[in-house]
Amino acid sequence: MSKTFTMEEVKQHTSQDSAWVVIKGDVYDVTQWLDEHPGGSKILLKNSGKDATDKFENYHPENVLKDIGSKYKIGTLADSSKL
Repeated sequence: MSKTFTMEEVKQHTSQDSAWVVIKGDVYDVTQWLDEHPGGSKILLKNSGKDATDKFENYHPENVLKDIGSKYKIGTLADSSKL
């Protein structure tokens, strides 16, 4: 069963030690991806603690989320239908 997080919880994870993003209503802990991200860690940190759906879709093909998303997905955003 997937864990549900509020946006307030997501907003608390904006550092090198704990970086979370929301993409399409799902919550991802990208902390371990920071050093591996081809675009660098700064862009992930800049968007951590936020809904990064628009940014993600502007720079990545759909298969990226399918390929690596399951590794980093930790749950869903509560009331994501309101986004």
